[in-house]
Amino acid sequence: MSHIQSSVTELPTNCKSAAEHTAQVLQAEDRYADLTDHCRQKITDLEQDLSRTTGENVVLVAYRR
Repeated sequence: MSHIQSSVTELPTNCKSAAEHTAQVLQAEDRYADLTDHCRQKITDLEQDLSRTTGENVVLVAYRR
């Protein structure tokens, strides 16, 4: 079995391929908006208001499009 040298350890080719695929998937999922502290606080305030109004635990997420 051939091995590929990584900065952490030696990995078999199939493991390196799986790791690269996982990195690609995680990068595609990294679409959270880059918000200022002020904007994050506004979201938190709205979450709390909605939670009080509905009696539910409300969580809001900001994504980039």
